[in-house]
Parts: sequence; structure tokens; C-alpha cells
Amino acid sequence: MFSTIAFDLDGTLIHSAPDVQAATNQALVKRGRRAITLDETKNLVGWGAKVLVDKALRLTGAPGDDTLIGEIQDDMLSYYAAHPVDHTRPFPGVIEVLDNFKARGIKLGICTNKPEKTAWPVLDALDMRRYFDTVVCGDTLPYRKPDGRHVVHVIETLGGNRSTGLMVGDSENDISAAIDAKIKSVAVTFGYAHKPHDQLGADVLIDDFKDLPAASLKIWNAMPR
Repeated sequence: MFSTIAFDLDGTLIHSAPDVQAATNQALVKRGRRAITLDETKNLVGWGAKVLVDKALRLTGAPGDDTLIGEIQDDMLSYYAAHPVDHTRPFPGVIEVLDNFKARGIKLGICTNKPEKTAWPVLDALDMRRYFDTVVCGDTLPYRKPDGRHVVHVIETLGGNRSTGLMVGDSENDISAAIDAKIKSVAVTFGYAHKPHDQLGADVLIDDFKDLPAASLKIWNAMPR
């Protein structure tokens, strides 16, 4: 079985879009923009806070310059850090599977484009930090997903390598990073992907998080030895 597993956070382990939406909307509305919908929010997540704000401004009116984007990003992140899990919950089966993996001695890590300022409060508020031996965010390193080095850094920090590590995510950034890193991957189909799941390039797709252990074992057994 894989000895090290890197997980994306938003859309993979947790349904966080409602809190991202609330934090973004309070910053937009202050500046005379309309609020964005939950579906629109899901389409904006995955690339980090700055890209989210830039896309939200383009969606609700004129694009913003770097100053406006920075102001809204700071406002949004501060609000989000203070309200990390008003509506956020782990997806069904997540805690059960993480308990299973930890009991088997598998090293687990987070590989997210979410900034440290909001990732840590979310994990702490949900009492999920205890599952992960490392958490690498979108601003921890000079590179991030879909750059494969982001995933490799997490796997190697956990003590693994390309042949013993697995990436689990929900979107093209996650799977593209795994492919770039030459690391096997599983994609969940209930997250925030921006294109059809069968086009992501994952080794296996799962519709229920509880299927992850079996899917991981299937990939492992099919690998050449």
C-alpha cells in the first residue's frame, strides 16, 4: 500500500465553498459589487486567493488593478480566518478514512493552494490538523499546484517518494500536479472540478470518499514491481 498520501483540502476533504463565498461576498459588497452565487464560487476556487479575487471582480464588473485586488484579498482572508467553519464540514466518509489510514501507519499530508492564513484556522476548527504530518499551502513555497513540485515536496516531507506516494484531489490543478510529478492520483467526483472528471487524467475516480482505501490499493497492486 502507499506509505504517503497527499490530499487537496477544499472540494476533496471539506465542503468549504459556502464559507469562501461568504468571505468573498462581504468584501465585494462593501465595494459596490454584487454578491456571487455558490455555483460561481465553486468555479473560482482552486487557484489561490489572489486568482479567486481577480476572477470575482471580472465576474461582477470591471477588472481590478493590483491595488484593488490586494485590498479585497486582505479583507476576504481576514474575514475568512475569523469565520473559518461557519458552514464548512468534512465530506461524508472523510474522518472514517483518515482514521483508517492513520491506524495503518500511513503518513498523510495536505497539498493545498489555500493560503496559510485560512488553511490553518479551518483545520484547527474542524479538529483535523491531528491527521496530517505536514501541511503545505499555496503560499508556503515559491510554487504551487499545478506545479508538480508542490506535490513532490509534500510526499518527500512525509518520507516518501514518487513510487510510494499518492495524490488525492478533486480538480484539474490537483491531478495535473500529480501527473507533472509522476505520482499516482485519485480524483473525487463530488468536489469543485472545472471540467469533466474523466478528462482530468486521474488513475482512478471515486464517487464516495469511503471508496478511497480500495481505490488506492487497486492502483498500488497494478503498479510494476
